[in-house]
Amino acid sequence: MGTMRQLLQELQGLGWWGRLFGWERIRRMLLEASSEWDALQASSAHCSQAVQGLQGDLTQARQAAQLSESRANELQRDKGLLNAELGSARQDIQRLSSELAALNQADQQRRTELQSNLTSLSQLKERLAEERLQEHQARQEELERKQQRLRQTWQTHQENVRNKIRQIADRYTLTVVEKFPLKGEPDNVLSLCEQYVVMDAKSPGGEDLANFATYLKAQAEAAVKYTKQEGVLGQLYFVVPGNTLESLPQTVFRFVDYTVYAIPLEALEPVILALVKVEEYMNVKEISPEDRRNLFVILGRFAHLVKRRLQVDQFFANESLALATETENRLPEDMRKEVAEIEKSVRLNPPQERSSKEIGLAGLASQHKKIEKGLKERGVLPQSENLASGLNELPLYSLEPEE
Repeated sequence: MGTMRQLLQELQGLGWWGRLFGWERIRRMLLEASSEWDALQASSAHCSQAVQGLQGDLTQARQAAQLSESRANELQRDKGLLNAELGSARQDIQRLSSELAALNQADQQRRTELQSNLTSLSQLKERLAEERLQEHQARQEELERKQQRLRQTWQTHQENVRNKIRQIADRYTLTVVEKFPLKGEPDNVLSLCEQYVVMDAKSPGGEDLANFATYLKAQAEAAVKYTKQEGVLGQLYFVVPGNTLESLPQTVFRFVDYTVYAIPLEALEPVILALVKVEEYMNVKEISPEDRRNLFVILGRFAHLVKRRLQVDQFFANESLALATETENRLPEDMRKEVAEIEKSVRLNPPQERSSKEIGLAGLASQHKKIEKGLKERGVLPQSENLASGLNELPLYSLEPEE
């Protein structure tokens, strides 16, 4: 290419003399230019082929570019959709993160409350266990105190019976036999009806009342050692504590030659008075039929009154025990504790005999009228007649004969 340019430049500036004497050099340059032209043509052909190949490649590149552009557009659309979905997912993630944080906070709060409740429950269990232990100990102590009172009552029962009989004897000028002249050593003996009246004090030997009835029956059978001797009344009396009556299935022990009565300490005076009344009538040389009838009526009423009193006392003792048991079982724990506290502070003080002063019927009748008046003022009807009628309808004796 450079040779041809040089040849053209030489030809343009070549004059006549230059053409005449420089033709050889021009011919040589022409040959070189021809060779270069051939090379240029070959190169041009090769370049044309290369251009054609490049055009094909360009076409393919353009098609690929179109496909790429189409794919890019699709990817752009997909990117937009994915971005939208990503935004929504991020919002969901934020929302779920907030909800998870709230749930974690609520769960932590619940765990804290649960731990607090478990701690409170554990403390409550410990407190309940301690309170139950204290309550059990209090019940045991109260039971022990009650048993101790019973033991003291039963231990002093013999002395109480002895003192009571002497008080009655002093009040009504009766004779107490200090030394029993016959065989045996009864606790207390009165001289009535020209006979010896044996009144033995009997109380449970231990804390269990289950065997007390069997013990009394055996003692009643052994009492024949007194009645088989001349001068001993065929009616013997076992004076028992009043709180043991409800455990006794029978209070009268009948044998062929004698009878033994189990009576409470409170019944001593009416029983002795009945025997005194019998003695008074026996000392009268002549008794009219009317007085004899009156004697039988009084004795029968005394016997009936004592038995009815024992029957009614046993009924109310059973009802009181059932009510006390029901109170302990059915009241709530806190109310039962409060009731127990009030019960401990309450004192029941029945009238006591502090002297040998006679108990007048007029004073008792006046007091009875005051009580009835107070009941009526409070709207309570005593209904003594109806009560007596109801008690009379209550059977006292078994219809079947005792074996």
